[in-house]
This record gives sequence, C-alpha cells and structure tokens, in this order.
Amino acid sequence: MKYKMSRNIGFQVEDVEKAQHFYQTVLGLQQPETTEVKEVEFKTEHNSIFLIPGKENLGPVMEVYVNDLEEAKQHLIENGCEIVRWEGKGRDCYVRDPFGMIFNVWEEK
Repeated sequence: MKYKMSRNIGFQVEDVEKAQHFYQTVLGLQQPETTEVKEVEFKTEHNSIFLIPGKENLGPVMEVYVNDLEEAKQHLIENGCEIVRWEGKGRDCYVRDPFGMIFNVWEEK
C-alpha cells in the first residue's frame, strides 16, 4: 500500500464560526472558504487548514492520500490502527495510529 502525505490539516471544533473568527482575527489567516459541508478552509503558503464541525476535539488531524480507500483501511487495521470515523470515499475517514495520532485517509482521484 502506498501513502502520500497531504498538505491538509483538520481541526475539529464544536463552533466553526467562533473558531473561524479566532483564526482570522488572532492568527491572521486569510481568505476562508466555506465548503458545502459547513467546513471552513484557510489556505496558507504551505497547506490548507480546515475547521471541521464536531463535538470531540481530536487535535490536529493530518491527512494522507491513497489510491484505494478500502485497501488502505484493511492495511492500517492489520498494522495496529483503530478506526475513529469511517464515512467512505469523499468524506472523513479518521484513523488513530498505534501512537495515538489521528489522520484522515483520502482516496485520490
């Protein structure tokens, strides 16, 4: 299984609007874009930071790209990872690695 690191980082937050205000006014991130699923995207020089609605703060969520989402799921489980949330292709697929870090697995087109 081949994995490629994405430039996307997600922050799951309970109140996206308040978080958006903080990241814009306090940290100075510019040009937020709202997606169809009520996420907010801030583009920086090196990556995109997404504010994702949710009740559980999972910390920063890295993202990796794969060619086959279901094959990656099986491979990760076999290697000690735990599925946190698996919504399928084009949606959040969060995995906790054996060291406690959470990342999103995204199938590349």
